[in-house]
Amino acid sequence: MNTFRTPLIILWLAFGLVIPAAAQDTNVVTGCVGNFDPTVDYFPDKVELTHAQGLEIQYFGNYKVVRTLTPYPGAPDALEYVLVQCGTPAPEGYDGAQVIEVPIQRFVSLSTTQLPPLRDLGHLDSLIGIDSFSYQLTNTTEVLERIAANQVVDVGSDAGINLEVVLDLEPDVVMGNSFDGANDAHPVLRDAGVASVVNSEWLETTLLGRAEWIKFLAVFFNEEARANAIFDTVESEYQAAADLAAGVPEDERLTILWNSFSIYSDAWVIPGQQTWVGELLHDAGVDYVLMDDAPDTSQNFSFEAVFDAGVDAPVWIPNAFLVNTAEELLGQDSRYADFAAFQSGVVYNDTNRVNANGGNDFWETGINHPQLILQDLVSIFYPDLLPGHTLMFYKKLS
Repeated sequence: MNTFRTPLIILWLAFGLVIPAAAQDTNVVTGCVGNFDPTVDYFPDKVELTHAQGLEIQYFGNYKVVRTLTPYPGAPDALEYVLVQCGTPAPEGYDGAQVIEVPIQRFVSLSTTQLPPLRDLGHLDSLIGIDSFSYQLTNTTEVLERIAANQVVDVGSDAGINLEVVLDLEPDVVMGNSFDGANDAHPVLRDAGVASVVNSEWLETTLLGRAEWIKFLAVFFNEEARANAIFDTVESEYQAAADLAAGVPEDERLTILWNSFSIYSDAWVIPGQQTWVGELLHDAGVDYVLMDDAPDTSQNFSFEAVFDAGVDAPVWIPNAFLVNTAEELLGQDSRYADFAAFQSGVVYNDTNRVNANGGNDFWETGINHPQLILQDLVSIFYPDLLPGHTLMFYKKLS
């Protein structure tokens, strides 16, 4: 017997002190806690946010408080979730918050953007439901395999979600987007007592901010350590590509034509410099036509205005839906043939990974791994910086 420690223990007890429990080494990712000890930190693996602006995560021993700060544009209040380690008591004082035991085991996703991080975190086996729109558009191979094996159920989408099907599935969490707070699945599910969680990564103004929402998904599975490792890789590879582009001399920096087309009119949409597209192009080492006229948010311009400013741009990325050839692009408007980039054959579109239903992997894998998008763009704009690079999301329109 250790004759030194025995009197020390007696002395502790005499003064009413509690011997602290041994520290927990890692988060519990399966099962529940057997014997709750209020002195134990049940989440030694934690996340810190460095890019995401719309999210807060706080740790309190046996529970976490997670806030989606802006659930949808113009939302008056944040949404709050209290994630309690299974097998431990829920805290008091969080009226109005949804209380969810973690780690969750049964998950329904209402957005394709959540599928790659779910795979990367190693929890696709928890996926039991997906919305009908995502079912048609998803590119994640492992999800398609689960759908083919009847391991994933179609639950409908938006406000038309099939509540009966969702209730039969008994999910721990249903995660989706919210666009106006009233006409989507979230209020329908919450009113029915389903743990409905809003993921608003799409409101982030940088791609790294969007990709960091893998940590939001991770806290429901107690997979903070894995999420940190994944995002650290994304961030370091993204920064490496940005550093290459930043080294381009100012007199060699390109001014390219980048646009998308408004679904409501024939306007050309030029991205704002403070949007994630504007940030992406800055990191890719280029300026873009009419950027000074869109210092903050994206702006609509007429064809004539874009043509006058961008007719001589050496590279054009039109972001045209389902356009795979120069002929298809020209079929939309014969005037496109007058652009210098079209004449020289330097037109690229983001349609290299599109499935039979029109689902574009740019908005699935790409959004979660933006370093791959940035590498594509740097390779297009400055081929010598990434020799031998094979384009993943972009293709030259032949």
